Amino acid sequence: MIFNFFRQLQLHKNSDVYKRLKQIILYTLGINILFAVLFKNIEHVSWNEAIWQTWQTATTVGYGNKPAETLAGRIITMLLSTVSIAFVGALFGAVFDYKEHHKTQKRLGFMNNPYKDGYVVFNFPGINIAKHFIDELRAVERSVGICFVDNHIEALPDEIASLPNIHFLKGSPLQQQTYTDAQVNKNKTIIVFPVHHKTSTSDGSTKTTIDLLERFITSSTRILFVLVDQSNAWMFDTNNATHVNADLSILAIVQECQDPYSAKVIEDLLYNTQGANPMTVKVNKLAGISWKDFQINMMHVLSDYKFDCNVLSIIRDGQSNSCPKPSETLEKGDLLSIATYDEFPWDDFEEKILELQS
Repeated sequence: MIFNFFRQLQLHKNSDVYKRLKQIILYTLGINILFAVLFKNIEHVSWNEAIWQTWQTATTVGYGNKPAETLAGRIITMLLSTVSIAFVGALFGAVFDYKEHHKTQKRLGFMNNPYKDGYVVFNFPGINIAKHFIDELRAVERSVGICFVDNHIEALPDEIASLPNIHFLKGSPLQQQTYTDAQVNKNKTIIVFPVHHKTSTSDGSTKTTIDLLERFITSSTRILFVLVDQSNAWMFDTNNATHVNADLSILAIVQECQDPYSAKVIEDLLYNTQGANPMTVKVNKLAGISWKDFQINMMHVLSDYKFDCNVLSIIRDGQSNSCPKPSETLEKGDLLSIATYDEFPWDDFEEKILELQS
């Protein structure tokens, strides 16, 4: 708690409340040091006793271990106790004002993103979407930091702001300082929601934000964005970003109309809070094996294995193929999308398949 308080002080070192708190602390220390010097020389006691007497008097505890005996000593003791009442009250008041200032600054989005290796979300998507997003994310990463960046809301709704490890930064994507304050280069994933979820022109604003983001992030940071209108996908051809269609719900309805239960299957895969989830693994030791042999050997391994999994697709050169030909050969570096549970030991699984293959 104390370390957290001093860390907060650094965040507001240029604010008026910080300067007031600093002045009161310095005045209080100065008065107590002066009293200790006077008490030592007037009462002819040790430094240890002088400091102890100063603390007793300043805090009005007054244990009376070695009170002042001279007239001058009693006078300065009376003066210190009188002044200390005012300064101690002012000190606690300044600390309280600072804490309130810190809370207000944080609530209104005027503080830098404190999280690293977390998620930065541009454009607050609304309470329901944000709550659902956080719940699903936290099902896997329980305490990951999430920072919402927005310039159109005054503060995060209480339902979101009250959740642990949630931060709000008020800033425009057209201002350089926003990307610095959001620490986009120190977080692993940036998600860009459209400014208006039902307006296709919002894709233009998203494009601008992504172009600017790519100036600040490192190669290890991913950018995901929601695309309102699929016909606008061409705008992002030069960007190293992955889009998600805003009309996924419509696609799910259409698919369900054509194939009953298909939407339910996809829903089960996408929810982190239920069932198996998609996991992407890289082909290393299995390079050269055919898709047919891979599937057959996989079934043999799984029959005696304590883990379960199901292969969904091969991903090669960024393209997904969910129905490879039996003769398709796995290549080193290929990605496989599998449906499984947390902590699936892919390296060990590859070894076991390789043993059967040989």
